[in-house]
Amino acid sequence: MISPAQIKILKHSKNRGKFLIKPLSTGFGITLGNSLRRVLISYLEGYAIYYIMINGGKHEFSYIDGVIENITEIILNLKQIRFKLKSKRYKKIPEHFTIFLTKKKDKITAGDLCGSITCFEVLNPKLLILKKELDTNLKITLGIKKGVGYVPVEKKKYFKKKIGKIPIDTIFSPIRNVIFKVETCEVNNSYEFDSLILDIRTDGSITPKNALKKASSILIQHFTLFFNGKKTELKIPRKYTDYKERIKYLYMQKLLNGLKFAKMKTWADLVKVKNFGIINKTMKKLGLDYGLDLSKYQMKISKKKKRIKNFREKMRQIIKLRNVIKRRKMTK
Repeated sequence: MISPAQIKILKHSKNRGKFLIKPLSTGFGITLGNSLRRVLISYLEGYAIYYIMINGGKHEFSYIDGVIENITEIILNLKQIRFKLKSKRYKKIPEHFTIFLTKKKDKITAGDLCGSITCFEVLNPKLLILKKELDTNLKITLGIKKGVGYVPVEKKKYFKKKIGKIPIDTIFSPIRNVIFKVETCEVNNSYEFDSLILDIRTDGSITPKNALKKASSILIQHFTLFFNGKKTELKIPRKYTDYKERIKYLYMQKLLNGLKFAKMKTWADLVKVKNFGIINKTMKKLGLDYGLDLSKYQMKISKKKKRIKNFREKMRQIIKLRNVIKRRKMTK
C-alpha cells in the first residue's frame, strides 16, 4: 500500500479544472474517483430558484396575456439561471425577490433580473427567459434559496401552498459534470499502480479547485466517525420494541417494589385490599399470573451496596459484643 505523492493541476479556469492524482495502489483509482464524483455532483451547496409567482398565472399550465411562452416553458428557462453570492458579508439574505418588467422590450433575459436581485450575481445573463409584446408589463416574484444537490417538488414538505405560488424542481448543485479516468502509473520500473485524472466542470459560482477541496473535506468528516485517533465504539441503535420492553420492565420492577414495601407477599394479602378488582385488572395487563417467575425483575445490587451491607452487619456484631461485655461487667 502506498499513499498518493502529488496532485497535479493539468488545466484550471472558472468553469473547468483537470487534476492528476498519482501514484495510487491498484484499485484505489476507481475507489477515489467514484466516491469524489458522487460527492461533487450530489453534496455541494449552491443557490437556485425554488418557486415562482407571475401576475395572471395561477398554475404551471396557464398562459399570460401578451407572453408567447406558457408558464411551464418559463419555469424550464428559469431553472437554468445560475447565481453566485456577491459577498460573504451578507448576514441576512432575503429569500423573496419581486421584479417589475416595465421596459418596452420583446425579449427578457436573465440579465434583466439583476437590477432587483442585488445580493446575487447572475452568471448567465444572456439566457432567454421569455418573449412578450412591447406594451406588456409583468410582475414576477422569485424565491431563491441555498441548498444541496437536486430537490424535486415532491420532497418540499416545508413549502407553503398558495394560489399562484408555483414550486419548481430545484438544482442547487454548482457542478455540471465530473468525469474520471484511471490509467497505469510507473513507480520504480513497475506499472502495477494507478493514476487518477479528474475532469470537473462547474457553473462558475465555485472554482473546480475549491469544489474538489470541499468534496474531499466532506469525505474526511464522514470517515472520522470510524477513526479519530482514539478508541471508538460502533454503537448499534436499539429498536423501538426494545425500548417498549425496557419501559415495561421498569414499570414491573416499580410495582413489585411497591408490593414488597406494603408487605404483600401472596394473592391472599391482595384479596384483603378494598380495591382488589382494579389491582387485579392492572396485574393481568402486565402479565402477572399465578406461578410467574419474578427473578428477572429483581433489582441487581451493585458491589458498593454489598460493601455497605457487609459493613453495617459487622458494626452490628461489634455493638452486640460490646453490650454483652458491659452486661458481664455489671453482673460481676
